[in-house]
Amino acid sequence: MWKLRWIVSLAIVAMGFIPYAAAASAFSDVPDTHPYAEAIELLRQREIVQGFIIPGEYHVFWPDASVTRAEFVKMIVQALAPQVLIDGCLEDASSLQKYGLGMQFSDVAPDAWFAPPVCVAWSYRFISGYGDGSFKPDRPITLAEASKILAIAFRLAPIEIPDLALLGTEWYKPYLHYMETAGAIPPTAQDYAHLLTRGEVAEMLARLLKLPSELPPVQRIALDEVEVANPVTWTETQNDTLGYALSYPDSWPAPHLVSRNTYDGTILPKLPAPWRLFVGTQRKCLGGSMCIERDFSLTGFDHDHAADALDALRADPDVKILSDEIVDHTWTVLFEEATPNCTVRSAFIMTPKRFVRFTLHCGSSLHNPETAYMRMLGKLKILEN
Repeated sequence: MWKLRWIVSLAIVAMGFIPYAAAASAFSDVPDTHPYAEAIELLRQREIVQGFIIPGEYHVFWPDASVTRAEFVKMIVQALAPQVLIDGCLEDASSLQKYGLGMQFSDVAPDAWFAPPVCVAWSYRFISGYGDGSFKPDRPITLAEASKILAIAFRLAPIEIPDLALLGTEWYKPYLHYMETAGAIPPTAQDYAHLLTRGEVAEMLARLLKLPSELPPVQRIALDEVEVANPVTWTETQNDTLGYALSYPDSWPAPHLVSRNTYDGTILPKLPAPWRLFVGTQRKCLGGSMCIERDFSLTGFDHDHAADALDALRADPDVKILSDEIVDHTWTVLFEEATPNCTVRSAFIMTPKRFVRFTLHCGSSLHNPETAYMRMLGKLKILEN
């Protein structure tokens, strides 16, 4: 298996236009106000997209144009595979023999401009084509089709997908779920049959390329067979007064909000908590201030203590900080804390007005609590109103 690359050149072919190779300036048709301008610019700066030169020397990207299946596969393969592999795929007899004589799509001629990347995608199981032996290169690609290709290419779907038809589940649902879990579905592309634009594909690719690389995706966000067979849908609860919006699986009971005016002695920060929201599968309360009937909790603290709590967190020898970043005025510190009985994973989330902690309790009975925690953390919103 060739080694995946995250940053390589992406050449896009369009009939009648010449790819722009210099990428010295931003695209004239992608203003700063375009919803995917940041993603397009990121890929341009990393030389993953090049755009086009049209008469008059305008450098354009065509962010709102549709994407064919051939164009999409070319984007993904050239973003992940060495050019030497792409150029030699149709000429490598041993590779073709290994992968069942390579690609044999009835509508992909060996001399087609998209044949080499389609060959790579076929060889590495990114694509399988249609039951009639065709690839349909000129058909616009849908969100469902793109999600399957991307989930496999970026190793978000490492398991064998069961026969979903026998379970009464549409084939695309697990792949959409993988992509949603990775936070890689653009807001303008929510329907599975939606025809993707070049801007939306750039956004999806940019989000996947920016996934943290400390752990392979399979360990961070991949579903297991139980979840694939029973796709999770999400319910949102929002409290404008306390300043949070939290999504949770609709198979769980509603979150349980309680007052917590004393420090519970279990996890940082060592401060009184005005309120605490328990989320997760039903268990029991121990009585008094020790209510642990859920797998996760969201706890609110006085914002004036945020700086002191962060200093204490960094100084504690039992704490391992996993990530520390500021995005859109929200400061998130993900950490693990060793307690007498287990290791607790939590996140401090600080905004100009809010200071909360989101925690995975070590008594969780879920079969996959770490991935559930990371999904819920990704859906958690701290409100400023």
